[in-house]
Amino acid sequence: MIEIEIVTTPRLTAFPIFLAFSRGYFEEEDVLVRVRALKSYEAVLAHLREGRAEAGEIPFTAWAHQQLKKTSPHWTFYRGIILSCLVHGFYSASYMEAESIRDSYHSFLPILHPYSLDRFVAEEFFRSENYHRRKPVPYLTTRPTLLAHEFIRAECLGAAASLQEYPFFGEKGYCLTVENEIPPYYLPTNMLVFTGRFASKFPEEANRVSRAIKKAMEDLANNVAYEGDSFVADWVGPCPWKPGELDGFYRRPVPELGKILSGMPSLEDVRFVMEMYGKTFPGLDGGKKILENLAHSVADNPFPKFPSSIKQTNSKLYNGYYSNGKSKFGNIVKDISPLRSLVSEMKELALSLFLGRREVSLDTQLPKSPYLFIRSTVNAILDYLNQEIRDIEEKNKRLSEDNYLLETRLDISDLKRQTTEERYRYMFEFATDAMIIVNADTRMIVDANRRFREVSGYQTSEIKNIRLARVLPDILEQTELKSPGGKDQNMTFIPEAGLILKDGTKFSVGLSVTGFSAETKRFYQIQVNDNALILESEKIKHEFISNISHELRSPMTNIQGYFDLLFTNDQLSLDKDQKEMTDVIRKNVRRLNFLIDNLLQLEKKDSQTSEEMYEVFDPLTVIEEVLYINSPSASESGLTVTTNLSENLKLKGVRFEFSQIITNFFVNAIKYTEKGGIDVSLKKIADKKVEVRFTDTGIGIDPKYKELIFERFFRIPDQRNRTVGGTGLGLSISRTLINKMGGEVIVEPNQKGGSIFKVILPLYSE
Repeated sequence: MIEIEIVTTPRLTAFPIFLAFSRGYFEEEDVLVRVRALKSYEAVLAHLREGRAEAGEIPFTAWAHQQLKKTSPHWTFYRGIILSCLVHGFYSASYMEAESIRDSYHSFLPILHPYSLDRFVAEEFFRSENYHRRKPVPYLTTRPTLLAHEFIRAECLGAAASLQEYPFFGEKGYCLTVENEIPPYYLPTNMLVFTGRFASKFPEEANRVSRAIKKAMEDLANNVAYEGDSFVADWVGPCPWKPGELDGFYRRPVPELGKILSGMPSLEDVRFVMEMYGKTFPGLDGGKKILENLAHSVADNPFPKFPSSIKQTNSKLYNGYYSNGKSKFGNIVKDISPLRSLVSEMKELALSLFLGRREVSLDTQLPKSPYLFIRSTVNAILDYLNQEIRDIEEKNKRLSEDNYLLETRLDISDLKRQTTEERYRYMFEFATDAMIIVNADTRMIVDANRRFREVSGYQTSEIKNIRLARVLPDILEQTELKSPGGKDQNMTFIPEAGLILKDGTKFSVGLSVTGFSAETKRFYQIQVNDNALILESEKIKHEFISNISHELRSPMTNIQGYFDLLFTNDQLSLDKDQKEMTDVIRKNVRRLNFLIDNLLQLEKKDSQTSEEMYEVFDPLTVIEEVLYINSPSASESGLTVTTNLSENLKLKGVRFEFSQIITNFFVNAIKYTEKGGIDVSLKKIADKKVEVRFTDTGIGIDPKYKELIFERFFRIPDQRNRTVGGTGLGLSISRTLINKMGGEVIVEPNQKGGSIFKVILPLYSE
């Protein structure tokens, strides 16, 4: 089994080769094949000429061009199977009348190869009488991957190609082919060719390769699936097309696919291609006759077999045409001196390139020349370099556009920054609190707002560049004041410091210090609060607490006394339910008295000595008391309350506050549970912790509200909350009290529906 390499382009019409490769049809024919996709037809032809590949996909008209030139057998490409026959047309990205096309001088047409069918279709279109132009249309060699981009460029007049192969023409452009300038023929577009070396040495293997590709084309034409619901489910090797694009092309009615993939064009179709190509060589009557013979050979023998196909035509016509020492172009007769002509044209080519004319090439329309290969190779190199230059220009254009967008965004960002600075400056200057900005490294005041200047007595020009120690000498003694930076920019609060005014007067103030960075420098924003107002507020609060506590204590003492007297009366007979009710009343009276006592103690003690109110207590008794008081509400709602409470556990804190935590969570569970039950558990967990768990079967909590429910006054926006009512303070107060006891609260969804609230507190150990 020999190994050969087939080179193709990324065009969709080369897919039969990839399909034959992926389905193993080459191996079935006892041929080992490698398939490689190159960027352009120029690269395919270069690989074939240099002997780096044995077969390749080239334009049908490129093969006809080579046959007309009759290069040496060593460089001849022998015809294999025709890969596709498509209906061509001329498409424009925007609708244009004939006058607009005629008057357009700077438009170009993207083509895939100088000798591709696309170019000759375009020439045929513009040779028509209605579309005669004053100047010739420049043709721009384009890779298939760039065709869509070139098509929508403003300077692009249009493109000649097949709508079947490039469906985006139907979406983004208009078909300008009218009055049958291009008849709706299925024209042979591309074909497989073999190098002269390979076809002459391995004729049978060349036949096998053609048979394998023919089998793949028949599968596509008949929609034959293979290892899947569609042929696109196969592994198609290096094929660059996406499955959706393949389906879009090959999911056509079978008769249409049969014409596209039959590889058997009619004589009329092939003759039309040869006539278009022959019009580029006026005056070559013998050449036209040769093209006519080629058309008959293709129509009569669409699948040539080797070695019989290798024989060269040796008629009088061919010998006379290829033996002329002079070639006639119209009425011009040129004396051919190959080397002198080549050198002269190379000089003109170099001069044109120096002047910036990129769309130039050497003349390759000579019937016979020993240097024709050199000319073709130079042109191929120029085409490749022009393509690379255009790719670079396109990249530069995109980079320029990106750079423009970035500059625009920078301008917008700078404008937003200036607007933000102005807004901040206004808010800083006219804030109701006195504030200053201090350099964190030098500890120099860099700015002060209007309120601070009024309080301190300094003018704007005087306060700047004054050392912070001169105004706030006590702040340097604060060890909590750290360098700004990190995620938590709010640095510290200093409850009491001395502020020295301009006249030397000293005031007691509170300071809120926030660190921030700006333009690689570090600063402190210090907010100065008048402690006199704070003390006055604290005094009013304490007076209110004292007054309300004393006002409540007297009536509550009377209520408790008379209730105890009434309850101890032997003549009062109560049944079991009434005794439970009176017991609940007694407990709540005692609870209110305990609350009043706590308020009086808070009024007497400041926050630094509040720990004196802490006590060690058993959470079991507190939980049982809360459940006993609130269980009637659960019973009225038809809910079952279950408990699992561990004994001999100790907590340290304010007993009443712990009772308030348990009450809030238990009452919430009752409010938001319509059916089912509530489970309350108390147990010891790892790390010397105690866990109180509330599990309900209620409506549950949306995960996006898990943290918001602990915010003050927040209530989940739904119909249930509007019906139940409430203030949204219970959970906020509970978390504050839990944090005060050194604990945390965790919310989890209940797998059976509802929610689980876990209160984790440190276990007291002596």
